[in-house]
Amino acid sequence: MALFFMDITPYHWIFAAIFLIAFIGILIWTFNKDKKVNQRQFGNITWISFLIGGGVILLIIIKFALRNLSQ
Repeated sequence: MALFFMDITPYHWIFAAIFLIAFIGILIWTFNKDKKVNQRQFGNITWISFLIGGGVILLIIIKFALRNLSQ
């Protein structure tokens, strides 16, 4: 199996970091801009956010655990 990450240059990582920071910044900005509408529509969604975030983290952990078991 070829390792796909061997062809990634430092410039790719720099672009990925800038893209990630900009993407998260835009998400935070839009969430704060629409906070009143979200509060009226969904109420307190903090616990839902934690559940979704925890689920994503759990899937990532399971992915790496299963990948390490299969090698």
